[in-house]
Amino acid sequence: MVSNLRSHFREFVMINSTRHRFALFLLISLAFLQSCGNSPAPQPPAPSPIPTITNNATESVEDADGTSLAKLPTPAKESAPVKPMAIPTPQKVPPESVVSLPAVDANMTGLKYDSVISQRTAPIPGSHSWQYRQNPRGQIVGFEFSNRGGNRILPERYDIGKNKHFTRDFQFRFDERARQDIHLNITDWAPSRDKQFRLSALMTSVLLFFPRIYIPAIAAVGASSVVTLPTGEEVQFDAKTLEIVSGVFAEAPVALSAPRFPAVEYLGKGVTVRVNARGTDPRIATVATITTGSPEPNCAKGQSCNQCQVPARELWEQKGAVRFKFPTDDEFDRYLRARCGFGLPQMAGEFVNHASIKEPASPAGF
Repeated sequence: MVSNLRSHFREFVMINSTRHRFALFLLISLAFLQSCGNSPAPQPPAPSPIPTITNNATESVEDADGTSLAKLPTPAKESAPVKPMAIPTPQKVPPESVVSLPAVDANMTGLKYDSVISQRTAPIPGSHSWQYRQNPRGQIVGFEFSNRGGNRILPERYDIGKNKHFTRDFQFRFDERARQDIHLNITDWAPSRDKQFRLSALMTSVLLFFPRIYIPAIAAVGASSVVTLPTGEEVQFDAKTLEIVSGVFAEAPVALSAPRFPAVEYLGKGVTVRVNARGTDPRIATVATITTGSPEPNCAKGQSCNQCQVPARELWEQKGAVRFKFPTDDEFDRYLRARCGFGLPQMAGEFVNHASIKEPASPAGF
């Protein structure tokens, strides 16, 4: 009995002791939490002040405790932003028309409408410029210009605003820079009797010059525009009015009262083929006049020994592309001797300095 009581007492003591220790642990924990809540949170160290640079050329930089760190150069004052240099747009330089040899004899069978006409800058202030025709390879295949009046040849002035189209036009063509179809179109445009300008009233002449040694060329020389013909002979035009002033051409005024074909005459030593028409292509269904400037010594002036007339169909194709039928001068010379009794004169080297001749060695050559 007594042992049982002792046992129960020890259990009671142990339980009470455990309860006291647990209560003591709770008190200590609570005190610790209260002390943590009342303590301020640790703060990061204050940053050192940023070193400053004065306006002197060089200045000491100091740290927070006043210790000199280094001598640093003062940064240069900011200048205004530099604008990028404007690059000028390159101007398109037109090609020069120079005396050169034909690239080939024969033209292609069909026609190609792939050339572009551009305006050439006037050679001198106040003068008229000419236009040049270029193919896709950049080669010149023609040039043209017009006398637009206000001069002896054409007193009336061109004025499109008043429907006045008075002109004498010169158009040199050499498609593909071939020998076969080198020719000159000359057109006079004056009004009809009712004072109206119509395409059907155009008075047109087509001229070919032989021998066809060179591609025609035009150049500004002082106050003149000088044209070199296929024969190598030259014609000088006034740069301002584009009247003929010298060379192997002579001209009379444009007919204003009665229709007349362009009064432009060839005075050179070569052979010319000429056809005329009003409002249509002179090369179709007309009669061609062939004249030599170098007749036989025993040919009296006015006789037919220096001139003959043939149907245009003997010289040009009448359908499709209107091409001259004789690509080479040798072929045409044989035709002339059989048909007209005279041939082509030997003119090579007589008129043009061959040192200035440019061979058509590359497609870009003019």
